[in-house]
Amino acid sequence: METRDIEKILSEYDRWKENTSERHSEQLCLDSLIADDRELYDSFYKEIKFGTSGLRGIIGLGPNRMNRYVVNRATRGLADYLNKANPAGAKVIISYDTRNHSEEFAEISAQVLREMGINAMMFREPTPVPVLSYAIRREKADMGIMITASHNPKIYNGYKVYNSKGHQIVGDEANEIMTHIHLWDYFDMPKEDIESCRLPHEVSADFIDYTVKLTDEALSNIQKHSDKNIRIIYTPLNGTGMNFVPEVLKRRGFNNVVTVVSQEMPDGNFPTCPVPNPEKIAAYNEAFYTLDQEEGDIIIATDPDCDRVGVAMYFDGVKRILTGNQIGILLFDFLCSNLEDVRGRLAMRSIVSTALFDKIAAEHGVEVIKTLTGFKYMGKIMSDLEEQGDIDRFLFAFEESNGFLFNNDIRDKDGVGGALLIAEMAAYYRGIGISLPEKLDQIYDYHGQYHDKTENYVFQGVEGRDIMEGIMSYFRDNIKGFLGGIEILDKIDYLNEEDDLREDILEFKLRDHGIFIIRPSGTEPKLKAYFFGNRDTRKIESEVANIIDMFRAK
Repeated sequence: METRDIEKILSEYDRWKENTSERHSEQLCLDSLIADDRELYDSFYKEIKFGTSGLRGIIGLGPNRMNRYVVNRATRGLADYLNKANPAGAKVIISYDTRNHSEEFAEISAQVLREMGINAMMFREPTPVPVLSYAIRREKADMGIMITASHNPKIYNGYKVYNSKGHQIVGDEANEIMTHIHLWDYFDMPKEDIESCRLPHEVSADFIDYTVKLTDEALSNIQKHSDKNIRIIYTPLNGTGMNFVPEVLKRRGFNNVVTVVSQEMPDGNFPTCPVPNPEKIAAYNEAFYTLDQEEGDIIIATDPDCDRVGVAMYFDGVKRILTGNQIGILLFDFLCSNLEDVRGRLAMRSIVSTALFDKIAAEHGVEVIKTLTGFKYMGKIMSDLEEQGDIDRFLFAFEESNGFLFNNDIRDKDGVGGALLIAEMAAYYRGIGISLPEKLDQIYDYHGQYHDKTENYVFQGVEGRDIMEGIMSYFRDNIKGFLGGIEILDKIDYLNEEDDLREDILEFKLRDHGIFIIRPSGTEPKLKAYFFGNRDTRKIESEVANIIDMFRAK
């Protein structure tokens, strides 16, 4: 613990002890912190930053942890902001996933909002992100709150804020809300007898109806080729997808679906998948066991808040997981090849997603817009299109972290619709006698081989933050000429870009069509590195790893 911070941290620690004195379990938690300098420091040296993704952090006590007091304060600031912006009255819809404390945090949020005169309505059960986005627009709400930490391990939770258009807040709105949050104390807790108002079941039912109808209309001309007997193994990874994904599959004629029993029911401890992330092969261990037992054909997995979706299978006798980029180009190629008249329509990808997407788009006359990482930017573009009366131009959006969107009435990535679209695609290709990996190879043969790989480098605590800043500065100032022995043709520092693309991201364009991108995550304590190329990228990966190891060793 740094000497200059001891007095401030201990003073705030004592204040938390005093204000939680009636809650025995919290007193025990705080007592354990005083015996661990590093954990005490990390819990109290700063507040969790309220950014454009709201809050996300480790569950625990202190201002740098996710707990009922941090949620209370954030919601009071949000309510204050809403009351000033909507003096005639505001409406907020609240959803939550299956994580530990998610329902509790949602209840506290609802109680605070109602105590402060805002019409707050909660879903009746853990509900996916895309359903919240749909509900905000359907119910004409002013904002939405989603209690989730997405695909992170069980020790995390979070608090995402959506605007009236159904996408996460962007621009200066987060800073304005933060100004209001700072006016409140953590411990002005709501009265617990305030009754929460629950949304009717019809909202979720309407979302399912709309998802099925949209797919019916879009894919009507390929049904005769589809093999709906394909045996699908589905896992919600103990999350919110269970009451939605199997239902939309059933409604579209997929009657050969088996759910992974050990990951079927809500469980915030994620006992069989410590990292419930469909990007990671380890998340599919139970699903592959079920695939073997049930003689299945394909695995579809959604993360706890059901905004991400992944695919795995056996191919040539080997377990195979498709990357988010591979799923994205498969889905996009499938849509462009099978929908009527896509020429002139619009698709989106994040700047860290594969450029092969652009080649497919060019072949079919589809315009591509590139955005910063985060579906909120794509959601904003969709809202702008809608205001211009041009939303029907929207075709598809994706980012490499397994986020996909086909539904033009939603403004965030959609694991429910994505799972259904993947099933439709797999059934179609099975019906004409090829597998998804074989189709992927056909795309590579036609457009050129594209390698993609993402590496995550985790740096916890205040020291980790400083290390990440040092690494970004090193790449920004010292990497010139060559990287991994390959000539650098151009270096783009997105801190120098226009407002819509300004962020702490570095992109290196290399000879032989190679690309390397590095950025700090906006929601997790890690750097993310992206490698793309027509050729093997291992030399670049090795040099990047050596540079990062050099900073770890300091």
